[in-house]
Formats: sequence, C-alpha cells, structure tokens
Amino acid sequence: MEWKNWSRVEFTDRYCLPTNSGIYVVADARDRVWYVGQAANLKSRWSGKTHHRYAQLIRSNKKRGYGIYWKEIAVESLNEQEKYYIALFRPELNGSKVKSSLPKTPQAESEIKRLLKVLNKPTLLFPIIRSLVIGEYRSEDRIRCIIVAIDFTDYPIVSNSIHTKRSSRIKKAWNQQQFYCEKSKQEYFPIYVYTYSLYNYRFEFISMSNLLIYLEKNVDEYNSYVRTAELFGIPVKALKHLDILREISAKAEYFYVESNGKKYLRDLDYINYRFHTIECLKQDINQVGSSFISSS
Repeated sequence: MEWKNWSRVEFTDRYCLPTNSGIYVVADARDRVWYVGQAANLKSRWSGKTHHRYAQLIRSNKKRGYGIYWKEIAVESLNEQEKYYIALFRPELNGSKVKSSLPKTPQAESEIKRLLKVLNKPTLLFPIIRSLVIGEYRSEDRIRCIIVAIDFTDYPIVSNSIHTKRSSRIKKAWNQQQFYCEKSKQEYFPIYVYTYSLYNYRFEFISMSNLLIYLEKNVDEYNSYVRTAELFGIPVKALKHLDILREISAKAEYFYVESNGKKYLRDLDYINYRFHTIECLKQDINQVGSSFISSS
C-alpha cells in the first residue's frame, strides 16, 4: 500500500495540509481507500467545508477515523498521476454520485466476501472442499495476488458477478487477463484468468477440478495438505504445502487441440508458470488491508 508511506494528517486536522500541489488519498483506520484526488493547493482544496465529499466523510469520521494522505506532485503531472492512482487503489467514491452518507462496507469488498462465502459452501459434489486457496505471490507492482481454485461448474458464479451486478464498483474490480505461460504464441492459445482487484489485493480464479476432486476423495491427503484460513473474515480452505501441485502436474491431462494443431493452455499450465513465485498463504487477511493472523 504505497499511500501508507505518504505524509498524513487527521481528517479533522486538514487545515494542516501544505500549500503544495499533489495527489491525496482519504483512507479509514482499516486502510480502506475511499477517495483519491488532486489539488494544485492541497490546503486550499480542503479548506473549511468546501470539498464536495466533505459532508459524506464527516458524518462517519468519528466511527471510521479518516486520514488524508498526500504526496507532492508537480501541477503538470497531476492529471496523469490521479488517473494512475485511481486505477491502482480503486477507491469507492471516485466516479460515484455525491450522497449524504457512505455505505457501511465498500461494495467491492462486500462482493468478494459474498463470493468467498458462496464458493466455500458445501455441496453434494463437494461436501468437504469446494474451493481452495492455492497460494499467493507478489506482482511486479507489489500487489498481493491470491490464487483461488474452483470447480468448473462454479464458473457461472464468477460470471454472474461480472455480468449481472449493477454496481460500477464491482464491474471495475473485475478483469480478464491472458497469459501464454512462456509458451509459443504460434503453438498455443492463451489462457484467460478472471481477476478481482480490491485495495492491495488481486484474487485470481482458476479451474482445478481434478485437484479438488482428488482431495475430496482422499481424506488423508486432505488432512495433510489443507487448512482453514480466513480472507476478510470468511473461512476458506487453503493449501499448507505446495508439494501436491507437483504431484498433480506430473499427471498427464488432456490438451484441447484445434484442427490446425494449435493447443489450448490449461489452468494447470498457469500454476506451473507461477509455481516458482507462489507461496502458501502465510498470513490470513483478518481485517481489510492491515491486520493479519499468523497461520502457524
């Protein structure tokens, strides 16, 4: 969370902001970013009650404890940098209508909690383990990326969130990324991974039905490799050892091949591609953005 290293003032002490030009972030005590903006003069922008978001924020400040984080930026770079940080931090209020109050929980956060809860609800096919947190890795921009394996029959749950939810916040949180996993573009079609970005996290949903079925049918292996973790307060299943990924990878699987001989990459190929950077979920996300629980 880059903004946590910026200069900071309490929301009620905004008169202490400097006269510099810069980018600012309004975040609460739980490290939720609510707004990102720019100002040619930070102090003037937040003078008195003139900011258009002031009324919204002041009503819940006592409960949430907002801080204004700021970074000095040259005036000629403000537009570019503001767009960059809005895309990076995905704040709740940017692009939304100015209302009298704020939601209890940001919509994008509520949706990922709902998805995790649904994807961990037992079914007749998967009474023990319906989804599994494979592990995590850090992206080049230091985002904490969490890989979640689901059964292919649960893809409609992800798809419905992408296509039927009315909230622009939720739609903006979703993305579809393509990877060639260091394979030849002439010989392979890319794999597409649905991702959900929230604060400093990115959830990647992939299909690994064979792994889930294997753990469902082999209780000893399940007990050896799987633990219960928490993501945003939602109990989930997570790998505590990655060795089983090598065992699964060693097993031959069917490749879909086009008539021209071009192959489709599989989710397993993506795991193999990421394997050297993946670690088990070492710290559960207890509270959004800041607090963690050791997995030991």
